[in-house]
Amino acid sequence: MILVRKLLFGLAATSTVVLTTPAAAELATWDQARATAIAQQLADAADAWEQAVREQPGGEVGSGDAQDEFGLANKARVLREQTRALAGHLAKGEGHDQTRNYYRDVKELVDDTEQMAQRAELDEPTMDAWAKVADLQRQIAPYYDAKADEEKGQ
Repeated sequence: MILVRKLLFGLAATSTVVLTTPAAAELATWDQARATAIAQQLADAADAWEQAVREQPGGEVGSGDAQDEFGLANKARVLREQTRALAGHLAKGEGHDQTRNYYRDVKELVDDTEQMAQRAELDEPTMDAWAKVADLQRQIAPYYDAKADEEKGQ
């Protein structure tokens, strides 16, 4: 059952990739309005992810699950905060150069959370919430990461 959930989680995270990114090794042409819109959607999705993690049924005491779930809940909280910061700075009109480090923080949190989530036993609504976060992160990535297309294919 756990293996099936992990496989479904991986499929959900990769099946919603948007194929509107530029050629490999090139940043997408900066579009302030589009980047801001994606960042706002990402912040909303991160908020929904955090809520889903908090509503996730708890693990048994002594099983190690409680510590994993605390770590995932903490990552979800920080991800919410960082995506809100990215969206807020973009909404203020700050461009690529001014928001690049906010994006990097979000990307690192998404990568860490992806690994933690794959080890956790998550219910379907929680997996669906994560899939939205992962998809939106992939949509904004080409504006900040020239390797986004290469990583997407892996």
